[in-house]
Amino acid sequence: MASVLTAMVLLFYLTACNFLSSEGSFETGPAGQGQENGKIPGSEKGQLLVQEEETREIIIAKAWIEDPVPESLAKEIISVLAEDRGDDIQVDLVDNFEEADVKIEIDSISGPENFLWVLAPVVSFFSTFDDISSQDLKKFWTGDDSVLGYIGVEDQAPLLDLSEETYRVLEKVWGPGLSTNIQIVEAAGVRAGITEVPGSFSIVPFGHIEKEYKVLYLDGVSVLDKDLEPGDYPLAFGIKITGKDIELVDIVKNRLEPASFTNRDVEKLATINMTGVTALARGKNIGARMDEFGILYPAEQIAGILRDADITHISNEIPFVEGCSQENRFPLLCSLPAYFALLEYVGTDVIELTGNHLNDYGLDWLLYTLDIYDEEGLPYFGGGRDLEQSYEPVIFEIGGYKYAFLGRNAFGKNGLYEWATGDTPGAAPLNIWEEEKREEDFKKLEEIIGALKKDGHIVIFTFQYQETERYSPTESQVTDFRRVIDIGADIVSGSQAHQPMGVEFWEDGFINYGLGNLFFNMRSLLGLKQGIIARHLFYDGKHINTVLITTMLEDLSQPRLTTPEERIELLDSIFAGSIK
Repeated sequence: MASVLTAMVLLFYLTACNFLSSEGSFETGPAGQGQENGKIPGSEKGQLLVQEEETREIIIAKAWIEDPVPESLAKEIISVLAEDRGDDIQVDLVDNFEEADVKIEIDSISGPENFLWVLAPVVSFFSTFDDISSQDLKKFWTGDDSVLGYIGVEDQAPLLDLSEETYRVLEKVWGPGLSTNIQIVEAAGVRAGITEVPGSFSIVPFGHIEKEYKVLYLDGVSVLDKDLEPGDYPLAFGIKITGKDIELVDIVKNRLEPASFTNRDVEKLATINMTGVTALARGKNIGARMDEFGILYPAEQIAGILRDADITHISNEIPFVEGCSQENRFPLLCSLPAYFALLEYVGTDVIELTGNHLNDYGLDWLLYTLDIYDEEGLPYFGGGRDLEQSYEPVIFEIGGYKYAFLGRNAFGKNGLYEWATGDTPGAAPLNIWEEEKREEDFKKLEEIIGALKKDGHIVIFTFQYQETERYSPTESQVTDFRRVIDIGADIVSGSQAHQPMGVEFWEDGFINYGLGNLFFNMRSLLGLKQGIIARHLFYDGKHINTVLITTMLEDLSQPRLTTPEERIELLDSIFAGSIK
């Protein structure tokens, strides 16, 4: 092997370590231990025993890492190559590729799938468009600024802000960027451009996705989809290992293959679906359709979306009652026990019990409902058999990280005895009507959230607040929702709203002021038929993004995905009601 440097290392091992004395005795230890009268057994005076010489061949491979390989990825590769495996192989890095036996380069996907670097196109969270084509992106890159006009503002071409590292990766694969609207900025400048400059977009490494961004679909494929096939995604790149000496290339590949070199490890990605109001009321239109077309009818068009998450949350606001009447007895609402099958059908993982109608049919039927949840192994939070249980969070563990759900009902004083007490079931209270009680309840909540955060939990809090039929939150709602973020919650979600409401990025947290109806019908008004499923995404224990899945209630009984026109109308309304 001409390119291999071989060092012959002679290893000498002595079974004795002392030289002959002047009297000719040879001492290796106390008499009687492996020797006789101070002599090595079987030896004559002055005889020295030496093991056979051994040789060890060290193979040295010179490797070169291409500059466009991202720094964090290059560091991981260097670290693995430098490990001593005890396999007589030494890999030395060189700066000049002409000296290298092995070349490590970034390229289109090839080789092992654990060599994967993924980028994502992003715009402001408050953008109403969702998709971009790789063909248009490449045209823009080569100088045709007109193809992405829908991203720009006032007939101006958009600005593409890139970090230098990302630019080098794209330049390697696509060639030099020829658009005059490409700007190379510091990493902090990418975020500022996206969140503060209208008409800006960026392409960022997967690990740099932030919750203030909207991650665009690329050719109809989302990098946030756990089932993403990297080969189908145009901004997924691989690591190519080549060289003039095939044997050395194989050595380096074998060194690297057991490790995972990727900035998008699906095992570190967690998804949580948060939903709005569910009330499978038999005396309403939704219950009538369930009786007519089958219990699963309301969920037939969105069940797959709801099931497609690690955790799916349902806020079921009403009790199961045997013999629940078909008559409309509003404001008293109930479900048939058989309707529970719909909750199973959509993959419900956790039930929220902050609703205003839990005790509509009395305490015994709420206890009966809790028995059903317990028997089915379906955990619940924000309510319970008594006040103490209503405070208890539900905790899930995904990928080594703990997610805690807890909620409060702030509306109970004006309702029908929804709040739990020391010995009666109901929703967990947060009394916003009396200042002294309000402070006591917030102090209790702060203690619970503080303990959860100290133990490393990601906290998702739901608030059953005052109902308003508007897209923007009230002043008191903003104050109280922000306060929950301030005491440690990561996400606060409004469960009271029958109409979707705006969002806010507050401090390090995210607020959905209201999600609208999921499985419930009211009047035939646009805002009451619109809904949101908020899909929160976490990577390596960090909340990185929220996808707003928009729905429309068909026939006041069956939510479906919005049409593109309906989605833009709903997003425009929500963003107009958001706090930016």
